[in-house]
Amino acid sequence: MSLFIKFAQNNTRNVIIRHKEAQVLFVSCRKLSIVPSVYDGEQDPAPKFFSSQVQVLLKRLTRPDFSKVFRKRTSSGLQILKTPTYKFLTNEELETEIARAKRKANHLLQMPPVVKIHKPINDVLSQDPALIGYDTSTYLFTDISFGVDNAHRIIVQRDLDGILRKSDNDIRKRLNQVYFPIKGRKIREPLMFSDAEKFNNLLDREQYEFVLDRACIQYEPDEPKYQEITSTTYQHVDMMNKYKLLRSTRHFGPLTFYLTWHQSIDNLMLELLQNNAIREVVLLIALNHEIHGHVKDGELAQELVKQILQTPIQLKKPDILAEEDIQLDNKCVDIVAKYIISNSSMKSQQELALQGFRESYQELVDLSRGLKKAHGNA
Repeated sequence: MSLFIKFAQNNTRNVIIRHKEAQVLFVSCRKLSIVPSVYDGEQDPAPKFFSSQVQVLLKRLTRPDFSKVFRKRTSSGLQILKTPTYKFLTNEELETEIARAKRKANHLLQMPPVVKIHKPINDVLSQDPALIGYDTSTYLFTDISFGVDNAHRIIVQRDLDGILRKSDNDIRKRLNQVYFPIKGRKIREPLMFSDAEKFNNLLDREQYEFVLDRACIQYEPDEPKYQEITSTTYQHVDMMNKYKLLRSTRHFGPLTFYLTWHQSIDNLMLELLQNNAIREVVLLIALNHEIHGHVKDGELAQELVKQILQTPIQLKKPDILAEEDIQLDNKCVDIVAKYIISNSSMKSQQELALQGFRESYQELVDLSRGLKKAHGNA
């Protein structure tokens, strides 16, 4: 019986065969039951998200990798990719091109904003009982002047009961899309979001970036539907430990902020430890302290962040270590060890991962020092 229960828990579609009966019963069950968590509480996440220190930490945790940022994409509905050109450059010209590529990468990695859900608009402008029964349809009036921000565009409606009021957010969005359409946005909600089965299928296929990109086009960041979709996607990524699929994309920062805001960073921290990203673990601890302000030993992590930000991003395991790197990483290990004891809900797994990092790192330290000694640089 226990074997059957384990089988049922680990399979989305299971087959049960009854003894002495020529029947096969198909049981369809979904492994993950996710309840969306949106930013609708009393505290507004926007001031924290847009603060300079949090932005710096999120951008560094995104771990920009040019090979992924500038990867080829399908040309469906887009311009065909241009044939690359090759040039011979001087050192100065090469530095200029690298700086230009960094600016372009920063633009492509611009994070979608994290804001609180908008409040319903219930602003009555006038009440005219004489207009009751005048018509069977609601009248909508829209200012279609060019150069006006859609968020502040005047849109009002005359209801059947004679009340003149400012239109609610859904009507405003539809009318703005009619008169000033945004490329890629549909007036009707796409089936991939309205049909739960299609949406879950995309998550099961790990099409996280596609889902989030489409959500950014279809909805505004303060819409409840947008936050439900992104919340469900973030939780699915977290449960399946598929952070690498969003790393080096514009969605990794909001994902990290979401997990930190809801105090659910233990899985992400474990993944970083298992991949020897000890410095990013310290950045994550500092981010947690920056958002919540009551993390034990968080001040130590914030002090060490200044040194980490001065070092280049580690996209792969280094072949050799300098003494400055060894000292910095040892400080990171000490802080992480203290944090795990004081704050983690996954102490055993994270301590085991930290111990594995220590052993592999010590081998790299011994190798680096041995090579320096062999070359007379000890």
